[in-house]
Amino acid sequence: MSHPHSRQHPVRDRLHVRAADRHARAAARRWRHDGSEPRWARSDLPARRLLAGVYAPLLALGAAAFALLAAQGPHADRSINIAVAALCAVCAVAAVVDLFVIRRRMAEQRRWRR
Repeated sequence: MSHPHSRQHPVRDRLHVRAADRHARAAARRWRHDGSEPRWARSDLPARRLLAGVYAPLLALGAAAFALLAAQGPHADRSINIAVAALCAVCAVAAVVDLFVIRRRMAEQRRWRR
């Protein structure tokens, strides 16, 4: 008697093929030219990488500085300093995530020779 998982499952196999095909079509759509883009358009990824690379450490430093002010400063300003530290930390995390997204998209551009 064969194992139940050793058989091929036709519905599940079709779903996997459809998902792979959907991902390939989405990737092709990303790089399709429809004529509406500027003739000499350039990617904004290097500028985004520069901005995220500069601001991620500055925002992390700001978060640390405001957290330190909240811990050592006057009690009246504590909640404001905590809020600003949290906002800086969230923005720093967003900049770091953007750096990872930029790295993936630049690798994708190299792969597609764009």
